[in-house]
Amino acid sequence: MNHIRIHGNPFGDDPAASLLRSFLRLALGNSMRCTLSFGALATSELRPGERAVALTDGVRDLQVGTMLPPAEIDLLLRAANEMVAATAPVVVFAGPDERADAVREAGLAWPNACVVMPTREGATAADLLERVRAELRWAGIENPPHALDERCVAGWLALPTVAQNGPIVWVGDDAFRGGLDLLLTALRTLPQERRLSMRFCVTGGDAEAAAVAAATHGLSHEVEVVAGALEPSHLRDAKFVVLPWRRMASSRTLVQALASGRPVVAARFAAAAALLDRPGTCFPVGGRAIADEPGQAAHFAPHPAALAAAVAAATALAPAAASALGRRARTFVVEELVRGRPASPPPPVRASGARRPVVVLEAPLFETSSSAELTLATAQALVERGNVDVRLVPTSPFRQRVGELRARAPELEPLLCRQPGDVDLWLSSGWPVRASRPACRTFALRIDQEYGTLPVELTPHVTQDADVVVVHSEHVFRTLMAAGRPMAGIKLIPHGVDAAMHDNALPDPEIVAWKGTRPAVLFCGGLIWRKGFDLFVQGLLAARARGADFCVVVKSVGQDQHYANFHLRGLLDKFRATKGTPPLLLVDEDCSRERLASIYTACDLMLHPYRGEGFGLPVLEARACGLPVLATGGGATDSMMVGPGARKIPAARRTIELPAPHVALPWVLEPSGAAVGELLTQALRELPTLRRDAKAFAATVRTAFPWSSSAALVEQLAFAAVGNRRDAMPPSEPIVALPQREPRRPAPVPSTIG
Repeated sequence: MNHIRIHGNPFGDDPAASLLRSFLRLALGNSMRCTLSFGALATSELRPGERAVALTDGVRDLQVGTMLPPAEIDLLLRAANEMVAATAPVVVFAGPDERADAVREAGLAWPNACVVMPTREGATAADLLERVRAELRWAGIENPPHALDERCVAGWLALPTVAQNGPIVWVGDDAFRGGLDLLLTALRTLPQERRLSMRFCVTGGDAEAAAVAAATHGLSHEVEVVAGALEPSHLRDAKFVVLPWRRMASSRTLVQALASGRPVVAARFAAAAALLDRPGTCFPVGGRAIADEPGQAAHFAPHPAALAAAVAAATALAPAAASALGRRARTFVVEELVRGRPASPPPPVRASGARRPVVVLEAPLFETSSSAELTLATAQALVERGNVDVRLVPTSPFRQRVGELRARAPELEPLLCRQPGDVDLWLSSGWPVRASRPACRTFALRIDQEYGTLPVELTPHVTQDADVVVVHSEHVFRTLMAAGRPMAGIKLIPHGVDAAMHDNALPDPEIVAWKGTRPAVLFCGGLIWRKGFDLFVQGLLAARARGADFCVVVKSVGQDQHYANFHLRGLLDKFRATKGTPPLLLVDEDCSRERLASIYTACDLMLHPYRGEGFGLPVLEARACGLPVLATGGGATDSMMVGPGARKIPAARRTIELPAPHVALPWVLEPSGAAVGELLTQALRELPTLRRDAKAFAATVRTAFPWSSSAALVEQLAFAAVGNRRDAMPPSEPIVALPQREPRRPAPVPSTIG
């Protein structure tokens, strides 16, 4: 398989970019399939004389500027739209100063690549092509699970752009196993004005039974029944494919459906998770695994509401979105599910003799997010304790470079790995949640859920499949228990505060000079409804109306990433433009831990009137820095709001509607704007006492929430994963066994939480 992946910026005018383009032309002329990796590209401002080039890989949309001629740009766009195997060799083009980091980043982005090959000084395009051919011969070939021969997917990959007004296609070998009854019930929930046509592709059993089933369900939609093996022609005019399977007899149909470029609605359970775990490739339908019972073998039960919501979403999908989803699914098939691809590198060989447990921490390490920060802090604490071997596995897309991680935590850079090998504990963090089980003895998921109940999309992975679910607050612990996760399979591991978060941190001089003698009220987090940014603004206006004199500092997070499509930045701009409002300073750039601590200590009071939090790390960090905090009562932050310097905002619990189906009714805590303003006014009036008390209590907060305690609890999971393996090295200090939790009795929920 003559596939090549190229990592570098081909639009530049430096020697590395010139060599990249020469190599691409030569490789294509020698019948090699080449694609561009977007890892080295970033949106750039246009310079005079440059032409804008729009790029997308189905995940990121970029615009770069270039002075290359149109023919050269067309060649690069052709490569950008090509798909190759995930194990294809990666050729890295970068200047001497950037080469080492570029090779590291390319290897982490493509961990299964048979080789990651940097260019050498003085190398020609012909030299590089010969090296690539030699590496391909040396690598050999492999056939991953569920993969099909290239000829078996060629017809599906060749289908034209997705149709928008064609039939909805169901494929199954048996009505029960294929969930045909579930689909027919889901279709009845669609608005009657949506006149749809159906095509039932029955690959086994009685085809007439499918037509009878449709008739007995009273469908008004036009139904066509096709018997026999699934063919590309069956999906050529399809609007989308729906596979609400209870059991997966064969993965062949699912692979072909993904390769068709049509949107796919599919039940996602343990047997199918490996094919449906890549984000943005399908509409996954959650549910519950059912054990053997009289008259029926074990199977998966897709959640009816989740299936109905997925079918409705696929029906309403805009053409551009449908095309992007289909492209991502096709790319996944070519990268991971085609036989005869170059073999991935072998896993590292274990050293002989006694060894410590191996812990993999998987997270989006190359972005600014709570998942990245808590994973890095956990890794640092584990390394400092020295009882386990830590390996870091980053998830994509990479929004930062290796150099930024090196500046944040240089001791962790050597722990980044492509292939972790033999793993005892695999702890995965971040969103989307991992659905497929990695190779390990114990698979653990970190879960933060802010709305009091679990999305059905996360079942059964969170409720049944993972060996352990790690949560960070009693609030999320109760959420998982209510969703059906057994108590014994949930581990409560609170976050900690790192050494930078200290009340003696030097206050940020710019903020100190800007605020002058006025007290500064701080908001830290995403400018979104869930974190109560609108309530924060209401509280500011109410306090101002009561005559309070103060200024405002807003440290925003995630505006260009997780919260890009629903942040309330416009509300901030309106506040600034309103006459008589307090002065406001926005800090929206990424900060080091030390800079963030200096922002906390430069301010005088934190106001955090959130509606939903899984933990609320900024509240803990502010308290550790000696800052008085006003935060919503009754939620995840209660455990860190004890002692002087903290006041809870009264809040009422109310249910809300969310787009995705949940196991139960989602709910939030709703502080009133008037209560926020009244509490803020009172706190500003008593600020000298509050500040003194909060600063005196900061050391207690840091003692109660050290990362070393969090790391010790992770170690417990690691040594439990080792089990009876005799070569495990005991920790240097005894690990204290935590007492078992007593079963909880259901209790009425008060309408108002103080």
